[in-house]
Amino acid sequence: MKNLDFLTEVLTGAGNILLRTFGKARGIRQKESASSVVCEADVASEAFILQKIRRQFPNAGIIAEESGRAHGSDIVFVVDPLDGTSNYVAGLPWFGVQVGVLEKGEPTWAGMYLPVERTLYLCERGKGVWRNGKRISVCNETRLRNVLCAFGMDAAADEMSRKRDADLLTRVAGGVRNVRTTNSLFDFCYTLDGKLGACVNLNCKIWDIVPVSLMLPEAGGKFTYLSGKPIRFEPGQTEFGRSYQIMGAGKSLHRKLLRLVGAALQR
Repeated sequence: MKNLDFLTEVLTGAGNILLRTFGKARGIRQKESASSVVCEADVASEAFILQKIRRQFPNAGIIAEESGRAHGSDIVFVVDPLDGTSNYVAGLPWFGVQVGVLEKGEPTWAGMYLPVERTLYLCERGKGVWRNGKRISVCNETRLRNVLCAFGMDAAADEMSRKRDADLLTRVAGGVRNVRTTNSLFDFCYTLDGKLGACVNLNCKIWDIVPVSLMLPEAGGKFTYLSGKPIRFEPGQTEFGRSYQIMGAGKSLHRKLLRLVGAALQR
């Protein structure tokens, strides 16, 4: 089975599992913070995905949001079985499934699926990004004032961090047409296909960003840390709990967004 055919089967199958209980989520419990929850659908979706991976790629390593890390070969599947769980349990349609593959730490193929919209994004390194079979690219706008920017964040633990995050949000909102957020993969998907001009997120995990870290450059954009430095993945044990602060946009917009963000971070 070809790589992207495999991802199509896995992502749409997991998406169908999520749709069965959408609007009636069960088994909801809090994880490490009030803004992080898990439900039965997370677990069922992940079990389905892991079963498929282990059957087709028995020697691969796995990093999965709910079940942790399983060691394997230099090929590592990074799995987010339900991205946007808080939206899902609230009955909001901004959720989906993500799977990305790292080979020696480099993302090489990936997919994201939005079950309610039945929209599938697929990518293989060097071959572009495809949404439901049509190649897509980031918007070609060059002025930040003319675009919407996704801005995702969770409540920080301490007051100083909360003030810093609020200042950054204010700075970004003042430099673009307006901000929008689903705080989920929707923010990334809509940046990929040009509906949004840029995206910023202050609290991502590895399973949130492996797919978009491959897809955004393949769609003509740039995806980095807030500092502008390239994102590097080292899928060891410490990578599981690591938080990323990221930004992405078309190349021209990325340079301008970087200046905007940098000015806020230096204050």
